[in-house]
Amino acid sequence: TVVQSSVCETVKEEMKIFSAVVQSSTGGSQKPLSQSVLKKVVQDVVKTEDRSKNVMIFGLSDETNEDTSAKVSKLFDALGEKPRIDICRVGKHVPGGSPRRVKVVTMSSTIADQLMQKGRRLSHLEKYKRVYVNPDRSPEQREERRELVKEVKRLTDLDKDKRHFIRNGKVCSVARSAT
Repeated sequence: TVVQSSVCETVKEEMKIFSAVVQSSTGGSQKPLSQSVLKKVVQDVVKTEDRSKNVMIFGLSDETNEDTSAKVSKLFDALGEKPRIDICRVGKHVPGGSPRRVKVVTMSSTIADQLMQKGRRLSHLEKYKRVYVNPDRSPEQREERRELVKEVKRLTDLDKDKRHFIRNGKVCSVARSAT
């Protein structure tokens, strides 16, 4: 169709411009990027953008034949939010196991950020004390985060006089009186 060919032409032109910029910024010393490399980079950017609209809810009770949508709506009501969302449980239900996480897809990354900010208030609500709202991370990001959390726990056990936390992908420590 006309739209598809127009989009294809635009993408080709943009790829040429991008390759030229990359080549000039490297002084022409490197080979131009291959189409497969460029395609992988574009796919990674698209995946990251898609994930930015999502949040993951951990710790929300998980029963068989539950109305997950109603549970998530009540949770966001408790935070004073009523966003338009799509939700689904991730993983298989294991009776007696830990609750499956809930993937929440919002309309924009701004709404997702707002939900994560307000999600910090859940620890003050008795009903949601063990429920957490986090960004949707890739498997690599989850592994990095898991290692950082292990390090925070290790430091907390070693030095109780300091508060240890993760900020911008790094473990930080401050004296407890400074908080």
